[in-house]
Amino acid sequence: MRRQVVFGLILTMALGAGVTALANGGAVGGGSAPSASMPERTPEQMARDSYNSGISHRDKGDKLEAQASKDAKEHAKNLDKARDEYTKALKDFQKASDLLPDFYQAYNGLGYASRKTGDYATALKMYDKALALAPGFPDAIEYRGVAYLKLNRVDDAKQAYLDLFGKDRKQADDLLKAMTAWVNDHKADAAGVDAMVVTDLDGWIQ
Repeated sequence: MRRQVVFGLILTMALGAGVTALANGGAVGGGSAPSASMPERTPEQMARDSYNSGISHRDKGDKLEAQASKDAKEHAKNLDKARDEYTKALKDFQKASDLLPDFYQAYNGLGYASRKTGDYATALKMYDKALALAPGFPDAIEYRGVAYLKLNRVDDAKQAYLDLFGKDRKQADDLLKAMTAWVNDHKADAAGVDAMVVTDLDGWIQ
């Protein structure tokens, strides 16, 4: 689940000059706009700036999505605005990954924004790419687990939880909340999912 800026750990990312990034998808550090007295910006700097712009749009999308769940009158309007923000985030994360092909946080961002715009197949590919570059990256494991739930791939979601449990208990707990919400949603409306699958996952969670 998407956590707000309250996320903890800081990872060091190999962006040439040793830029830092929040482990849970925060903006990467520093930099200033070029001036006449400054050298041309490097691909690493441009990738960082695009990534940070993507994070900003992602966060706006998350806030609008949260508002939509609280305000029935503005529900559809806020969801449309949120989708627009996630689409902008997609473009920024794509640019960052094009500029810096080993920027695993950017692929994680692509996965997140793709999932939020309903493209779960692409989301899984992007999470897989992030994990290929940074095996064990907790964000990608958790978010991929949520994408599995969207596709009703319950066994894969369970494995994601088990993989997270020993690495990051908080993120494991967040994924468990998503699994619980999935169970409750499908108890109310099976949406084509076998009732036994829902019951089994409920028992597994308990």
